[in-house]
Amino acid sequence: MEFEISRRDFVKAAGAVSLAASLPALGLGAETNAVGEWGDDAAGLPRYTYLGPVPFPLVAGKITRANLVLDADPFSGKITREYLPEDPFFLIGNYRFTLFTHVSGLYEILSGERAWGRLNQGPGMWSGANRAAVTVGGETVPLVGLTERAAQVAEKDFGIGYAQYRYKPATGLSVTRTLSVMPSAKAGEGTSAFVLSVALRNDGATPLNVTYTESVKAAYKQAFAQWDMDRGLLHATGNVVKEPAQVRCDFQIAEPRPLTFSRKGRMSRFEGAPPSLFVHVPSHAGADLAPTAEKDAEGADWIGVRAAVTLAPSEQKVIHCIVGYAYSQAEMERTVDTLTGGMIHSGGPHFQSVWDRAVPKLADEPDAALRREMRWNAGVLEQMTIWREYYNETIVPQGTVYDYQWGMVASNRDQAQHALPMCHTNPAIARSTLRYIMKRTVPDGEIKLDDLGFGWAPHSGRLTSDQQLYFFLLLNEYLRATGDASILTEAVSYYPLESAGTGSGLDHVRGAFLFLRDRIGRGGGHGLVKLWNSDWNDMFFWWPTSEAYNTVFDTSESHMNTSMAIAILGDLAETLHKFAKGEDAAEIASAVTLYRAELLKAFLHDWGERAFPKRMYFQGQAVGEKEMWLEPQGFTLLIPEVPDEKKRVLWAEIEKRLISGEAMGPKQIEKPVEKPGTHGGSRENGGFWYALTGPVILGVAGFDHDAAVALLRKQTFANYARKFPQYWTGQWSASDALDAAALPTEGLSQNIVYCAHAHAWPLYCYLRLNKG
Repeated sequence: MEFEISRRDFVKAAGAVSLAASLPALGLGAETNAVGEWGDDAAGLPRYTYLGPVPFPLVAGKITRANLVLDADPFSGKITREYLPEDPFFLIGNYRFTLFTHVSGLYEILSGERAWGRLNQGPGMWSGANRAAVTVGGETVPLVGLTERAAQVAEKDFGIGYAQYRYKPATGLSVTRTLSVMPSAKAGEGTSAFVLSVALRNDGATPLNVTYTESVKAAYKQAFAQWDMDRGLLHATGNVVKEPAQVRCDFQIAEPRPLTFSRKGRMSRFEGAPPSLFVHVPSHAGADLAPTAEKDAEGADWIGVRAAVTLAPSEQKVIHCIVGYAYSQAEMERTVDTLTGGMIHSGGPHFQSVWDRAVPKLADEPDAALRREMRWNAGVLEQMTIWREYYNETIVPQGTVYDYQWGMVASNRDQAQHALPMCHTNPAIARSTLRYIMKRTVPDGEIKLDDLGFGWAPHSGRLTSDQQLYFFLLLNEYLRATGDASILTEAVSYYPLESAGTGSGLDHVRGAFLFLRDRIGRGGGHGLVKLWNSDWNDMFFWWPTSEAYNTVFDTSESHMNTSMAIAILGDLAETLHKFAKGEDAAEIASAVTLYRAELLKAFLHDWGERAFPKRMYFQGQAVGEKEMWLEPQGFTLLIPEVPDEKKRVLWAEIEKRLISGEAMGPKQIEKPVEKPGTHGGSRENGGFWYALTGPVILGVAGFDHDAAVALLRKQTFANYARKFPQYWTGQWSASDALDAAALPTEGLSQNIVYCAHAHAWPLYCYLRLNKG
């Protein structure tokens, strides 16, 4: 489907310089002076050309390896995360496939439909294992790897749906290696594989005999957090099956203890039947190409292809193969047939015309750099989107360490936010996300927070108090953007799907509202929505308290929850009146309106004549009375009853207390102090957050459009490249949070790209500001 979104009156500020021009010299190496530059590929889609060094170096100055390294594994002592990995990576994928492509040429194949897992697990948490090499004139030249010269000097382009590497491995020989992924056509569908195309060209005056080999390690490993005591429980073994046109590795996992694996179709924390990894050679592969299988010195299986070609002077030959995974032979055959039929039978990248139709054009945006970045954001969200088999729904996961390292689909509040721009660019995914959240709701309105394995909701003490609010936030936007009220009348299952029955969408709304009003409730002291153990800021659960936990749980109140509820429930009552019919809808809307009025009265009374609202009441004390916390401020700016004059005062305080001196936007806490696990100025202790800045942008837009545009531009990748040209983790994606100016690691993050927040919130704000 092709989208054209009108610009109207979006850009009033001066035009920004191009992204390429915004990258000053880095001084990182003798052969390059920039991390990279943006451009458009042949299909007119955004493309990033990586120009930085391989491996990416440790940054000098105040940064040392000691303060870049985090989270040593408590069992092995090995480092599991770094602020600045040496092998930068990009994500390409569709709703059934996730592939990380590193600048070294290495790649990681992830399955995410059931449990998150790697099919070619390498030696570390952010690593895959694959090889490529050419042999010419009796010399073999490896093409991938951080220490390989050919990989270090190769030209590297990363676009929407592909990664391309161009090598000069020997005199007179050019090699172009392209990995292409086909986009999904609709929710729930997709091909779990990529097309590998290798163009071999003789640029010399004499014939060349060339042998090309490419292989991938067959090593399945389910993703677990490093602190998970069961992370070593599962051990996969492989059985390689080689056929004339295909080689595959079937994985088996022995059940380590009785009842570890659930019956088919029932929730399970553990993946007992991982997919098979395969390499297929299409009939039109383009050369003498055959599948290969071998074991390395450690006994690990490697599967791949080998081609032997003779190239006349100026001749080019292209070879193709398909690398992916499947849960059955039939699925494997469908994937191969679909990809083979969609290939353009050249060196690639393939499928770009289809990707161009899947990504909104934003044709009326005159700022080429801004248009390119917003199209990139839309493309990244499409590629991060994943179908979840247990729920038969398709969502945009948070990504970063949560999904891709820890195997944790966390959390519903995040998926709801990621789907906000999808209400405009791909409503089917927004609708599926709403159904997913409903299917994770138990009949009394509690929404399960996280998801592991195959639909398995872990039990923990993290009983957050805001999941229902984010559900309503997405529902409001979906109804406004699409007018599709059928989401309120169709039957949707409750959790767990095996036994909980169904209810209409409106039934789910009723249950979620009653859970918010009556289960979470309001604090007796000030009439605000209770905190429980945490609202958006789930670090409250970990911070020490001087009172008994059960007392804190039941008495603490959240100004963020309350401002959110006032802003969101007002919209909910309006959308129910507009889109829902019947007495049930009217009854719910009336109850919502009454409850909101009570909250508004309590909130305004508590705010009083102060310049900004407090943050919360915690352990019987007011937090954020004299020093500002960002969390409640954005939604406060969205409350229509607050006069513009008071909003301007609040905005001025945000600028002075939280934005001044910060590179990317408002920090979360004006004066953070050290807390366990989080340095002051980092993450939930004073870092910059896309999820908190987005509501501020939308709130400011109500009374100062130019200021909202300026704040949106401040959180772009273009601005990051200007402010932090020495880092790569922010040039084309980012984490959910960045360290603030108080730390020497300003601009870096304890979590690594890709995070959907960094793409969803800027795009959503752009679309909202653009549409008025």
